[in-house]
Amino acid sequence: MLTARSVPYSSASSEPTNPEAAAGSLNTPTGTLDLETVDCLLCGGSSFETVITRSDPTTGIVGNFRIVRCRDCRLAFTNPRPRETDIGLFYPDEYGPYIPREWNKSWRGRVQRGLERSVLRTHYGYPPQPLGRWTALLSRFGRAGMRRSRQRQSWIPFREPGRLLDFGCGAGDFLRRMQEFGWSVEGLDMSSTVAGRLQAQTGIRVHVGTFPHPDIQPDLYDAVTMWHSLEHVHHPREVVRSAATALRRRGILVVGVPNFASWSFKHFQHSWYALELPRHLTHFTPETLCDLLGREGFQVLSLQHIARSGCLRKSAHRAAQSGWGPWWLRACRWKPMGLPVANWTELTRQADFIRVIAEKVR
Repeated sequence: MLTARSVPYSSASSEPTNPEAAAGSLNTPTGTLDLETVDCLLCGGSSFETVITRSDPTTGIVGNFRIVRCRDCRLAFTNPRPRETDIGLFYPDEYGPYIPREWNKSWRGRVQRGLERSVLRTHYGYPPQPLGRWTALLSRFGRAGMRRSRQRQSWIPFREPGRLLDFGCGAGDFLRRMQEFGWSVEGLDMSSTVAGRLQAQTGIRVHVGTFPHPDIQPDLYDAVTMWHSLEHVHHPREVVRSAATALRRRGILVVGVPNFASWSFKHFQHSWYALELPRHLTHFTPETLCDLLGREGFQVLSLQHIARSGCLRKSAHRAAQSGWGPWWLRACRWKPMGLPVANWTELTRQADFIRVIAEKVR
């Protein structure tokens, strides 16, 4: 049983410091904000070591947040943290995932999506089936030409009959793509404003809230996806357990999160762009993410490291601003240096982003 409690707070620098550097309460523009401390989100342990402390550069609210690591299961998580009732203060209206990308309707965009569809039909079982020779040929061009990591991360297996729920759907870019490629899609997001706008613009049904959700029935979906969302929730095991309930047997859960064991975090430390404190509440490594999924009835089918050159370069930019690290590390903010380093981290399985595909087995 996880417990929450209050401890004293002091605001310190953003450098790694002592275990009492972040706790208790914060002063915000709307008043005093109480923080909570919790036991380990994975195993329930109460013995931690401090990894790092960092302030929030997005909202500018003064004070530090601490990441600790459980001495028993090695899960890292933000502790203390804002309560569920208060976390919305750290999600401004201009928060990136809430802003929709412009849908590319040019002939180039249509050709690109056509090539991508051929890849998905040939290698991932997307409808319509069976394949013709022309589709198989186009898929070769598609795989050779589409090397952007953000695009490849969404290439997931198709499971009949093809009902998909995207948890933390945000502006719905992924949902629109999957709908075009043959899935019957729905979304789930905490923001009623974002959910209402997406549903009005696309007709896609979007549930407001989180897992567990009263309107989401058991054994309903063939796939549940979580892109940059599981690290944001207060109760990750409960969310994954609810996803398992919503899935049919042999349905797949796809989870994409920042990699706390990445080359970038090891080198940039408090300047790592993907820290996102305090919005990121859990900081997964490949081992701890697979451990969580296994405890909740999933069998991991694949774990992929995916480069994020933009994240690496932004980390280097922050490091340069603060004077952190040697010159060659700060030079990664420039594309000629940052892009090959990011690609190298993917090849050596130390990338900024990890994606796990797991199957419900019980």
